[in-house]
Amino acid sequence: MTTPKAENRLCDFLLAAGIDGKPDQEALDHITHLNSLAIKLGRKDAVERTLAWHETLSQRTLTDEQAVALDLSWANAIGNERYGTAWKWEQSPLAREIYLLRRAVSRNGFVSVSSVLKCKCFTNLGNRLEVAGRLVEALECWRRALEVQPQFGMALCNRAIGFYTYASALEDSGKRSLLLWMAHKEATAAMAPKAIYTDSSDQANRDRTGKLREYLGSILDIPRIEALNPLDSEDASASEEEREYRTWCTNHCLYLNYANDLGPYAVANHDFLGIGTHAVDVATPHLFDSFFDQMEQEYVSARWLLYEGTTGGTTHFSDKGVALAASEPRPALSLRVEKLKAAYRMSYSLFDKIGYFINAYMQLGIPKDRVSFRNLWRPDKTKPIRSQFDLHGNWAFCALYWLAKDFYEDANDQVVEPQALDLGLIRNHLEHKYLRITVAETPAGLPTDLAFSVSREQFAKKALHLLRLARSALIYLSLGVGFEEQRRNLTREESGMEEFAVTPLVPDSEKI
Repeated sequence: MTTPKAENRLCDFLLAAGIDGKPDQEALDHITHLNSLAIKLGRKDAVERTLAWHETLSQRTLTDEQAVALDLSWANAIGNERYGTAWKWEQSPLAREIYLLRRAVSRNGFVSVSSVLKCKCFTNLGNRLEVAGRLVEALECWRRALEVQPQFGMALCNRAIGFYTYASALEDSGKRSLLLWMAHKEATAAMAPKAIYTDSSDQANRDRTGKLREYLGSILDIPRIEALNPLDSEDASASEEEREYRTWCTNHCLYLNYANDLGPYAVANHDFLGIGTHAVDVATPHLFDSFFDQMEQEYVSARWLLYEGTTGGTTHFSDKGVALAASEPRPALSLRVEKLKAAYRMSYSLFDKIGYFINAYMQLGIPKDRVSFRNLWRPDKTKPIRSQFDLHGNWAFCALYWLAKDFYEDANDQVVEPQALDLGLIRNHLEHKYLRITVAETPAGLPTDLAFSVSREQFAKKALHLLRLARSALIYLSLGVGFEEQRRNLTREESGMEEFAVTPLVPDSEKI
């Protein structure tokens, strides 16, 4: 067994040896080994050196596997600054960590790297997103790791703990029980002998997951729940077309339903969200729930337009007889493409509306014509996060704060999404300039080109990505209001406020 003294000597040796003159793989191994040792020993001097070496090595022409491994190691080195610190909204190193891990999993060659490396990247990215409060996206990252290797232990542990955290935030007891049951299911898999763990430091998380499994087993009637087959649901679709649409929605995790985060199960094939119980002025009892319902309707309509824009292949009769030149690069011009554009516009618009909602609900006092999703959180960019947010430990609103970092407004923005600039440029050209959607991939446009060009395939992927971000944002808004209402209730006990009867739902037959 290696002693701390021996490990420190090895750390000093690696520091002195450096990476100058070493081949790429040897330099990468040198950096990752020193980085792991430095983090374990708490050697800040060594971590600082590895940070510089990561930057140096990134300038070389690396293989796909090496580039991904470097991003993973780099994120770990940066994260060392946060380890052991108290949770808070703003953690400067975290933005860079998320950026690097997202870059790793989005690299063109990521598909060809080893399964263990893929699992580590997805799992670590999920871990970082969870620290930022973005539990919905974290669960998706851990799920993707399990798609690569279903027995990957750390992803199973994190999913179990994540579902428990998610369930604890829900007001609906049925959905809460379903998520707790899934937490127990994932914890059981994490504790199984065939679960795969790749690092000795994984043991602490495995022990924590084992205790969670014991606790959930003590409060849940597992045999009864499993006998009910809770992930299935009767398919009430009226037609084959509707069934295909609902399957597409569940497979892409697009329902406004917490159960859809469990996976593509029939139990999730309806939109069931809302903002839950909240106090309002008696003069405007439906001020916030009507606003939320409007955003929900816009979301599901954007979802349908995206579905129609990405499925089917026949020419719509409205496109027949329209004289359009076959210019180069060949543009994609059709009603289906316009539906894709409309879905993109509607999805993007939801974020500023969420900002408008929070400004009113949290009584921030930002002038109505100056509210945006990005500028909501601070009085200005030089000042701390507004006290209405950061003091209350509301991880769902924290998630929205970090989700706002996926969008780019100006050159000084700190973003955590490598493609943030493209999302904004596309939206700007779509609304105000000239967005050319092409049939096939095209080279970069000439400086004199009026258009910002993107292929139809890439635009559809970006529209789907944006829609999924909108789904996450609406869920975080719903949960965030729930957390805030719990905080406010502590001061309402003597207020004499009245409860309104539950508002009935609009029948499907009246949605015409």
